[in-house]
Amino acid sequence: MSTTAGPDMAGSGEVTMRDMSMGDIDAVLEIEKVSFVAPWTRGMFEETLASPVGMSLVAEEEGRIVGYLVFYFAASEIHVMNIAVKQDRRGLGLASWMMSRVMDLGRRNSMETCFLEVRESNVPARGLYEKLGFRQIGRRKGYYRETGEDAIVMELVLNDAT
Repeated sequence: MSTTAGPDMAGSGEVTMRDMSMGDIDAVLEIEKVSFVAPWTRGMFEETLASPVGMSLVAEEEGRIVGYLVFYFAASEIHVMNIAVKQDRRGLGLASWMMSRVMDLGRRNSMETCFLEVRESNVPARGLYEKLGFRQIGRRKGYYRETGEDAIVMELVLNDAT
């Protein structure tokens, strides 16, 4: 994905988005470890980067990684696997902007739907997804093994012909 100019968030510098590289994993892991109860491992990010269907993007501000998004294109669907924003950059619209860029990319590539799972307890993320137009379509009981928490399955129709 080419570099894309993003929002000027609360007087900060311009944010750009680009493909994640192996050299980005340390900075991504720093964000990951403070963002999730059961963070992804280095190996999980490396696997995604090596996957022919996986896409991993980072958001940069003044040369620093401030967020990332991992997703897959499969058939006519986007499956969002992981998204996080650096703690001091949360609440400024960065996650919404990253998700919007991916949904736009999906539309340009004739993807029909975007799916994701989110922890039932992750109220801020669920609110973000609902604001973006996602709706709950299911629940995966005990999806998060480390806590036994349910996942809420959400969907957004990208290319609605109706």
